[in-house]
Amino acid sequence: MTTHLPAETVRISPEALEVANAYLQLNDARAVAQELDIDPEVVTNILAKREVKSYIDSVFFDSGYNNRFLMRRAMDALIKQKFSELEESQTGSTKDIAELLQMSHKMSMDLMDREIQLAKAQQASGPQKQVNVQINDALDGSKYSQLVQRLITGEGI
Repeated sequence: MTTHLPAETVRISPEALEVANAYLQLNDARAVAQELDIDPEVVTNILAKREVKSYIDSVFFDSGYNNRFLMRRAMDALIKQKFSELEESQTGSTKDIAELLQMSHKMSMDLMDREIQLAKAQQASGPQKQVNVQINDALDGSKYSQLVQRLITGEGI
């Protein structure tokens, strides 16, 4: 199984990586446990970790026709083939090409919407800028500020 490096680096232990790769090949936690000769509960716990899920998702969406670049090339090849068929026959319908172009456009727009949503989610979940202001006004009239004033000036000691 060919895998590509994900756009984002995921820190994952070698053991978890082995379980994740086996899961990508077998698609079944029990089969992974049997293949690696470990307890199924251990496999389930490893697969439940955030970094393992992230790794599996990134490999899955970067391989095969789930890969947006491969999908784009396939769609472009189909459109090109339809155009050449239309030119050769001189009697074909443009309806097929229009449908393919519409589907291609929809796929591109959906992908851009997902990327915008992801960027918004990452921005919202990131650290927010916070400014804390502390006002130390010794003349506010509280008993604490009066005590501090007496201590500073040495009155009443």
